[in-house]
Amino acid sequence: MSTTEPVLYLSLLAATLLASALGLIIVFQAFRGYRRNDSQRMLYLAVGLALITVAPFGLSIVFTLFAPGIGNEEFLLSYVLPMASRLLEISGLGLILYSLYRT
Repeated sequence: MSTTEPVLYLSLLAATLLASALGLIIVFQAFRGYRRNDSQRMLYLAVGLALITVAPFGLSIVFTLFAPGIGNEEFLLSYVLPMASRLLEISGLGLILYSLYRT
């Protein structure tokens, strides 16, 4: 392991945590809009945004931490993690579309 690898991984972790924090702020504001206006559309928007912005990052961190202990790490990180992330993103986009077109 070279001396720059820990710095690279820490910068990646910092960027991931920053993106998650910004996503949580946006989700929180959408949830506040739901509570303030009692609008189901805002609730779907908040959940959709959470699935797009926060859930994949959290899933990535969990997989990175626990995949080495589970076994077959390469398969988990190269197929299962990207597939689970894409499914979360598709679900989030579906909820956002539903919130926009719901009458």
